[in-house]
Amino acid sequence: MAMSLKRPQLEENLTAEKRHKIKRKKAPWWHSDIIYQVYPRSFCDSSGDGTGDLKGIASKADYLKELGVGTVWLSPIFSSPMADFGYDVANFTAIEPLFGTMDDFDALRAALHDRGLRLVLDFVPNHSSDEHEWFVKSRRKEEPYADYYIWADPKGFDEEGQPIPPNNWLSVFRGPAWTWAEERQQFYFHQFLAKQPDLNFRNQRVRDEMKNILKFWLDKGIDGFRIDAIKHLFEVADLSQDEPVAKNSGVEDPMDYGCLSHPFTVNQPETFEVVKEWRDIMDQYPEKLMMVEMWDRDIGEVMKYYGSDSVPLADFPFNFLLIDSFRNRSDLSGAALKDALDLWMDNMPEGKWPNWVLGNHDNGRVGSRFGEDLIDALNMLVLLLPGTPVTYYGEEIGMVDATVSWEETQDPQGRHYGREKYLEHSRDPARTPMQWDSSAFAGFTKGKSTWLPVNKNYKTLNVQAQSRADTSHLKIYKELARLRKREPFAGGRTAYPVVTREAFSVLRYLEGYESYLLVMNTSEEELEVDLHQHANMELPPTAEVVLRSVTDTAEATVPGSEVNLSELKLVAGEGLLLRFAEF
Repeated sequence: MAMSLKRPQLEENLTAEKRHKIKRKKAPWWHSDIIYQVYPRSFCDSSGDGTGDLKGIASKADYLKELGVGTVWLSPIFSSPMADFGYDVANFTAIEPLFGTMDDFDALRAALHDRGLRLVLDFVPNHSSDEHEWFVKSRRKEEPYADYYIWADPKGFDEEGQPIPPNNWLSVFRGPAWTWAEERQQFYFHQFLAKQPDLNFRNQRVRDEMKNILKFWLDKGIDGFRIDAIKHLFEVADLSQDEPVAKNSGVEDPMDYGCLSHPFTVNQPETFEVVKEWRDIMDQYPEKLMMVEMWDRDIGEVMKYYGSDSVPLADFPFNFLLIDSFRNRSDLSGAALKDALDLWMDNMPEGKWPNWVLGNHDNGRVGSRFGEDLIDALNMLVLLLPGTPVTYYGEEIGMVDATVSWEETQDPQGRHYGREKYLEHSRDPARTPMQWDSSAFAGFTKGKSTWLPVNKNYKTLNVQAQSRADTSHLKIYKELARLRKREPFAGGRTAYPVVTREAFSVLRYLEGYESYLLVMNTSEEELEVDLHQHANMELPPTAEVVLRSVTDTAEATVPGSEVNLSELKLVAGEGLLLRFAEF
């Protein structure tokens, strides 16, 4: 079907010479992979103790391969007292016994590699556990560890003789970011829990230690790192400075992190020097991925972590715009969705690679934030856009937040806010065990309990049931994983023919191949849309249905059917993937 394209909505045509050069250049593997985040405590328990482990993950290697993901990213598995579930590391080069042994890790890596899957680890450089050998010795002022952490004298003493912290800095987890160490008679700084003291990256020994840790795991054969809390790596050298109160924050609790703005404790210029050092280490090994966790309201600050052609840094900073721009369904519209995509693409440095993140271990699940009717549509979107999609375990079957009582709450962030407010801050509801089947504890464990309660909907919402069903979130996800390998998605171009408040569409196309059009209904009502009336380009009269959300059961949109683009009917939250001939 011939189509004439209106400018400037679409990219300029590539010359044959440019297309040839693009095809000849081999893209890095993460351009085509889906990255799948596994929260180890919650994926699969092989031991029966109620907590997931490495053997459990390895037992699901075939599932991960069949799912169509290419890379498995593990949240921290290092030795830890588990005050923050692995983000408080006591030994950066040892496996936490709760998860298994180093032999179990080697077996997991081999199981994934044997299936053509890659393995990426979380790296947590900003802080260690207070039980780490370095901190124990630093607290005693033992050399060379005395300055491995951020120590400060008190500003003074109060009327009761208690030491006063050197400044007003607050912890991300609420409360003062300074804790008094009686043994050393100084305060130490922690941007998170008191059991997570911040390392001092102004100390060259600390920087060398971290480089050696990277090399240790790279030598073990892993395929890359996701680097945690990167913007917190440095603080200003002058610890006497108070951070200012945040303007128009709406935060009334003076101990809440959001009460202050943070010019002295995040995104310091020295951070980029260290990231460059790590990039140089990574580049000594072939094809290793470096992602950084970076959230900031200023998109310019986020983009700095890409670096430049002359000073490359991360392969990409995580793109949290699809999380932060839409905290609930009322925030979502076709126009707002387009704005979020454009904000990243328009600000991304030339030649860099995008990524798309719908959910993770720190945020509510997609179905709970947006509505379960949008699960398939949003998976269609992020898996078919140009860029690397990151999927949080369970999103492929549409898991939703579970109810976790105060008595069952494990998350220190939630517990810090107390019984009255824990539900507003706890991350536990999105961390509950993976739902494999309808047997006891959703097939997650053979034991008698689980570290967090299994969602009560597991009897009907699980992998086994969705594998057997004629249509399901899981089957749609698998088909999307297959489709994204096709040329229009792998190397094609992108346009947005129709964007309104209720409707959103994205077109993927490439000369010589069929074109694919995803149409989404972002509203909570059934929608009939005339794509020809609203399109900023010419579209064919009809198209073939490839995939549709599980919520659509109409005869007219059965995959393989032909639909009229002038009167396209979509149920609430639906995603409809269409195909038509080259234009």
